[in-house]
Amino acid sequence: MTSRERVRAAIRHQKPDRTPAAYEAVGSVNQKLMKHYGFTSYDQLLEKFQIDIVPVTPRYIGPELKNRVNDKGEVIRPSYWGFEETLHQTEIDLYSLTSYYPLHGVETLEDLERYTYPDPDWFDYDSIKEQCDRYPDKAIIVGHEGPFQIVTYLMEMDEFFMLMLDEPEVAQRILDKMVSFELEYYRRILEAGNGRIDLLRPHDDYGTQISLLFSVEMWRQFFRENTKKLADLAHKYGAFYQQHSCGAIRPLIPEFISCGVDVLEPIQKVQGLEPERLQQEFGGKITFHGGIDTQGLLPYGTPEQVRTETRRFIETLGQNGGYILMASQAFEGDVPIENIEAVYETERRV
Repeated sequence: MTSRERVRAAIRHQKPDRTPAAYEAVGSVNQKLMKHYGFTSYDQLLEKFQIDIVPVTPRYIGPELKNRVNDKGEVIRPSYWGFEETLHQTEIDLYSLTSYYPLHGVETLEDLERYTYPDPDWFDYDSIKEQCDRYPDKAIIVGHEGPFQIVTYLMEMDEFFMLMLDEPEVAQRILDKMVSFELEYYRRILEAGNGRIDLLRPHDDYGTQISLLFSVEMWRQFFRENTKKLADLAHKYGAFYQQHSCGAIRPLIPEFISCGVDVLEPIQKVQGLEPERLQQEFGGKITFHGGIDTQGLLPYGTPEQVRTETRRFIETLGQNGGYILMASQAFEGDVPIENIEAVYETERRV
């Protein structure tokens, strides 16, 4: 099987020749691995770990975005969404924190008039075909932060929660305008891909480590219809819809399935997302992606413990497709190389 065939079979709950794998890491980890192996190309890393899925994204050609430096010497990075991030260096890596929220203080529909949403014309979609052609046998994935995640960059999360309660029409308008942009943005990507895009993947974190951020009823009110619109768009172009959501989001899984979500990630190590329970309750209804714990096991466990846990996920969730191997989140700088190797060197045939 090619990587693309392998991924598509797994998502359709057909048994592939081996469990497909994805890979995601912060930049410093990629650099560390490439130096360790003496690689000169990122593609060599993909082949080393037998990765089946690669991302593509259109080139940004919109209004110029200029970084600047604050009085502490920190770089401030603007986004085409209008928010700004300040980059902070820690002992482990370079991290960004949102430092300017363009929708701060918005309370009415009239207040929203001062905000300009991105324009789909700000991107070069012709670059998509070139990127897909580079990986003819791989499964291709596209997607960025989803409607809820972007909102938390435009205003602080608790401020948006208050809008959901006190001014639901304003909260819904923000989300609907955002999804209107994304539907056209992704439509153009899917058109440019001409059948080569396999996965559409928005990132929206609806949970904490112990519960949902809001009730299932509120998720239905604010997010269900837009999730279904995005899933329908993916399916119209022969792609699968992959929903990213960190946290204890077990109560939302039936909602995702009803909206047409095909793949759920990242499967954190939280109550309700144990692989045995997921398989028992949802096996054959949705494909699971990830699960190898980046908070405890990968940074602090032994390679043997990592291999044991990886094999557990493959055997539990991937008996007849239905599973894509990956860590629960992108590999961070505190994960030893030997533990990353242990994930991808584990036997993937079931």
